[in-house]
Amino acid sequence: MMCFKFSNPKITALRFATVCVAIAASLGLSASANASLVELKWDEQGRFQHRGEIKAGGILEVCGTLMTGAKIDWQYQSTQVVDFNIHYHQGNQVIAPVKLRARKTASSSSIASSASKLFEVDQTNDYCWMWSNKSKQSTKIHLRLSLR
Repeated sequence: MMCFKFSNPKITALRFATVCVAIAASLGLSASANASLVELKWDEQGRFQHRGEIKAGGILEVCGTLMTGAKIDWQYQSTQVVDFNIHYHQGNQVIAPVKLRARKTASSSSIASSASKLFEVDQTNDYCWMWSNKSKQSTKIHLRLSLR
């Protein structure tokens, strides 16, 4: 298991694993669903990119601390239809200011799902961009974030 340090000590490998099992169960996925965590690290231009794969029935989270007032342009593309959200934790509660159910993108045969928008942070916290792959095939994800 990969372990990352976050500025907020509440995010630990154990908490992440517990949250992933709970989220997987709420999404109808098995508790053994393959979960991956990627730390959000901005480059010198205030950008972040991640290309990865989510196994069938798996979850991918990209997480990092965002400050109040930050504005992030985000977009992703995936080769399978996926559920998506941006969330943070408040005690035992998961708050999801952005939540998109799986939907097919009609624009390209190689891209099954995509979305883009501006996300404005209303309180400093550790936020996660999260995808759930409920399909029976793995999917490739390409995420791009940019600070405004």
